[in-house]
Amino acid sequence: MNPVVELPEKLVPVFAGEAMYRGAFGGRGSAKTRSFAKMAAVQGVRFAQANLPGVIVCGREFMNSLDDSSFAEVKHAIESEPWLLERYELGDKFIRTKDKRITFSFVGLRHNLGSIRSKARIRILWVEEAEDVSEEAWMIIDPTVREDDSEIWVTWNPARKNSATHKRFRLNPPSGSKIVEM
Repeated sequence: MNPVVELPEKLVPVFAGEAMYRGAFGGRGSAKTRSFAKMAAVQGVRFAQANLPGVIVCGREFMNSLDDSSFAEVKHAIESEPWLLERYELGDKFIRTKDKRITFSFVGLRHNLGSIRSKARIRILWVEEAEDVSEEAWMIIDPTVREDDSEIWVTWNPARKNSATHKRFRLNPPSGSKIVEM
């Protein structure tokens, strides 16, 4: 089965082929979060089918509870695609592939950077609402995502030209980046 995944046209090249960094920035309502949530679920299925166990970490600078996370977006993305729903177990506090090879973890970065360092087998680390993530945090995040074929995803609404995220991913994107403006 080769399901068709619908994405905004601008995001198709972001998810095509290999990349260490994938991202999108732009205003609210540009389908960034919804598209990245869906693609995280798609990639989770791909990892599971390739027998590559691990975790997809969805982080935000501030997260006090699952209500403040991307949990609802990822869950909705899975529920919106019957072929994804067939492959995932969805609970009130967890999302994982039915074969338990891939689990999703939702973290706040401001007070939990240490918990990311201790996570084994991060396949994708997606930082949503990344505008306020500090350079110090990026310096910790970058070497933490070290599995073969692992990736860092970043989505944000730009507000400050001097933010670490703006400088790192818009002005001077690292090698292996696929970043677009929405």
